[in-house]
Amino acid sequence: MGELWNRLTERQKKMLPWLAVILVAGVGMLLVQPASRLEVGGTAREQPPVELQSEAEDTLTRELTAVLNALLGGKRCTVFLTMDRGPALRIAYNVTEEVRTGPEGVVEKRLTSTPVILRSDAERREVPLILEQVEPQVRGVLVVLDAPPDAELRLAVARAVATALQVPMYRIEVAFKK
Repeated sequence: MGELWNRLTERQKKMLPWLAVILVAGVGMLLVQPASRLEVGGTAREQPPVELQSEAEDTLTRELTAVLNALLGGKRCTVFLTMDRGPALRIAYNVTEEVRTGPEGVVEKRLTSTPVILRSDAERREVPLILEQVEPQVRGVLVVLDAPPDAELRLAVARAVATALQVPMYRIEVAFKK
């Protein structure tokens, strides 16, 4: 280290402590920085995060299992859901379009899009303005019953699932354990 210090010029020797202070301050700011909050995506067409989709799927599965077990009178069923898409939010944006004409007649368009942010002074936080909240869509349901095969029971369970999830009957399959 002494050899490196001797090779530096006087100006570099004076700058080195300042660079060290700036480096320590930068690392300190990165460590003290608050944890980032869940940020909402830019457009409603984006795929929802996997955590949100699986959370919605787990919630629907638990609720449907509880309803069917109450209908059947005990823990006699297992439910499997396949989701087509998870929950999504459509957010309001301020869109600014700027058109410039260059010296040779070249037209340049610039489109700027920023989300509309609502500030809550009481809670000291910012939230985007949500235009629409899209509920998750169920692609298919499989219900496995721990009971002897019975056509009437199968129809009753399929109707209950169709009513609870607003899913057409052709997307529901009821099977019996053997």
